[in-house]
Amino acid sequence: MDLQRHKDTIRRVREDALSTGRLELLDGLYAEGYRYHGGETFGELEGRDAFALVAGGFRQVIEGMTERVVDQVAEGDRVATRLAGSGRAVGEVLGVPGNGREVTWTGMVLSRFDAEGRIAEEWVEADALALVRQLGDGGAT
Repeated sequence: MDLQRHKDTIRRVREDALSTGRLELLDGLYAEGYRYHGGETFGELEGRDAFALVAGGFRQVIEGMTERVVDQVAEGDRVATRLAGSGRAVGEVLGVPGNGREVTWTGMVLSRFDAEGRIAEEWVEADALALVRQLGDGGAT
């Protein structure tokens, strides 16, 4: 396994495709049976295009959305990535109406790669409560 290549793939997903909105850059990076585990916050999805659906949805409600890789650790077939993101909430975010405010978030993603070097499965943890609180009056406190 080429651990640096795996880390670079995650950076390409988050900093290149997601942050620029060029979701076509995701083509070929995901395995056919890819599984997305977003827990109660983001749900469970399956299929090669699952992450593109999640990313496209967030880009619609978070204008100017960017994410950057803060830290990564790789071992075996897995890469753990700590992320920081920002953008302006213009649509409903996690059930709370957008208010046009700049929001920030942090998260962790554990990515498992298949033998061909494609992302096969991901587990996502994000501080959803902090994100919702930034939306102000409409958010949970």
